[in-house]
Amino acid sequence: MTKTEHKIWILSDGKPGDENQCLGVAERLGGDIEIRHVAPTRPWVWAMPWGPIAPCEHPSQPQSPIHGPYPDIAIASGRRTVAYLRSLKAASPATTTLFLKDPRCDNTGADLIWVPFHDKRRGNTILVTLTGPHRITKEVLAHAQKTGPQAIHHLPGPRVALILGGDTKKESFGQGAARRLAHYLEHQLPANMSVMVTPSRRTPAYLLKQVTKALRGRPHWIWDGTGDNPYLSMLALADVIIVTADSHSMLSDVLATPAPVYIFEPDAYPPKLKHTITQLLRHPLVHLLDSPLETGTRAPIDSTELIADELRRLIIEKKS
Repeated sequence: MTKTEHKIWILSDGKPGDENQCLGVAERLGGDIEIRHVAPTRPWVWAMPWGPIAPCEHPSQPQSPIHGPYPDIAIASGRRTVAYLRSLKAASPATTTLFLKDPRCDNTGADLIWVPFHDKRRGNTILVTLTGPHRITKEVLAHAQKTGPQAIHHLPGPRVALILGGDTKKESFGQGAARRLAHYLEHQLPANMSVMVTPSRRTPAYLLKQVTKALRGRPHWIWDGTGDNPYLSMLALADVIIVTADSHSMLSDVLATPAPVYIFEPDAYPPKLKHTITQLLRHPLVHLLDSPLETGTRAPIDSTELIADELRRLIIEKKS
């Protein structure tokens, strides 16, 4: 099957993180990609992911987000999309279906489910990888290396990309962690290195303040939230990457690059991520930030291609 023969639907409730992971896999497969947004209403949303979709959204109804003609492949992520994927599979058994992350139920309609290593779900139709799907490729990085603010291009090398997360649903990054990171940047980061910083929506003000103060004595640039986020350009230009440990998607992104990666642990972050990080530290040039920084290159960790390959295998099996 060539790339142009795929008709791919992405089922999404609009969450950017889930949608981007789906797009990452779809783009590797190639073809005609269409995003179908779902927005279940009460009382149907209360029963998700276990219950049915509303009768008016049945695939046979023209106004349904899963009304045909049906795709060759459907990729879904997010609790609210499970019932739609299940209904789609019932209406179109020939569609190869993928669900990303734990669906929190067994009846999903998915031919394949991907979960990260730190999730507990396992089974014959479950694919488990250390990192998650993303949209980063060699081509994306090559383009990003030529774009972004001129200020980061003018920073002297070697350049460090500092990727800041922050508070999670249950854990606070912590004032102590902010001070530890600031102390490292001010006193332990090699003097010849410049720093590019991109905070996230979760980055607390006190963390950004500490980092800003610590970098005053060296060449640096901090994204202030205006304009497009130069995140990809920073990853592409980085000789070394420092990333906080609180986000599996951020870890997956930075590990998809060839730059050495150093992981900074906040005062508290999701315990399940600690298990994944323990495994990641076995890879060359992946360290906790308590190690001296090294430049160089390493083999990127690319789970997106593994997921796409497994879907390709399923499609071939169906045709044989």
